[in-house]
Amino acid sequence: MKKQNWLVFIDTNVFLDFYRLRGDSAMKQMESLERHKEKLILTDQVRMEYLKNRQRVVNDTLKELKKPNDIGLPPILSDYKPAQMIKKHIKNAQKKFSEVREKAANIIANPSGHDLVYKSINRIFDSDSDFNLTRTRKERYEVRRLARKRYLLGYPPRKASDTSIGDALNWEWIIKCAEKCSDQSHILIVSRDGDYGFSDSNQSFLNDWLRREFKERVSRKRRIELTAKLTVALKRLDELVSPEDESEEEKVISSARHSRLDSILSSALLRHNPNMFSNYIFKNVSLRELDALRAYSNLTAHRAAEDSSEPEDE
Repeated sequence: MKKQNWLVFIDTNVFLDFYRLRGDSAMKQMESLERHKEKLILTDQVRMEYLKNRQRVVNDTLKELKKPNDIGLPPILSDYKPAQMIKKHIKNAQKKFSEVREKAANIIANPSGHDLVYKSINRIFDSDSDFNLTRTRKERYEVRRLARKRYLLGYPPRKASDTSIGDALNWEWIIKCAEKCSDQSHILIVSRDGDYGFSDSNQSFLNDWLRREFKERVSRKRRIELTAKLTVALKRLDELVSPEDESEEEKVISSARHSRLDSILSSALLRHNPNMFSNYIFKNVSLRELDALRAYSNLTAHRAAEDSSEPEDE
């Protein structure tokens, strides 16, 4: 079977999720990306969005750290050696927790000295690859012009609430890189926020218009695909991916989906209008989650009907 070549575009949300990966998965994947940075489609737009949101994401992640609580021992156990050892270990854990918090503060305040993910991502975006759209490239003017045009016409990729041409700029650069690629590489987009298509559990589907546009502007023979999983992209780049890394990534993606669904349900509850997010739901919520939302909607409607049918107190 003939070896396939791929160019990979990684959306900002995937870079930020490196802070949510457990264990050594984040750094292993970052090292893999660095080895293939010449095969990555990069833009200063994604770099800016990463830097703009890095501190917030790091801080949100660190909120999960909980200081070990001391325990009050009854007097009858105060001289018992195992109980004394427990108190000693808790005190040591509290000291270590303070050191961890200090390290966390340094990660936020001085990333170039303390944040390994930050340093690795910056090495990737400092690449002088032909597929890196920096502010020094003359091509940026043409890409921006096309991005403004598609934004004004309402073309995807874009969010309903978009006030910038960022997603449009990234897409136009993807097209440009595909056109000038000498080895006829296929394109893989790694994104988790629904801008480029629809995701359902373990599958992702590129937006219909974007697929049609790629075929018309680039090639009908070459492939363009969408995935929410960076591990899929690493495999396309011939990297070995462990089951542990795949499992950790799945946990991050699943957690993000549940957080989105909780947000939707909370808003619907507050506004008594579960249908108000239909456009957002179509782009971002899987079928299984949509079933849960419908069940919730039916439940709230049933309760509202019961409330309205109750006789008033005389």
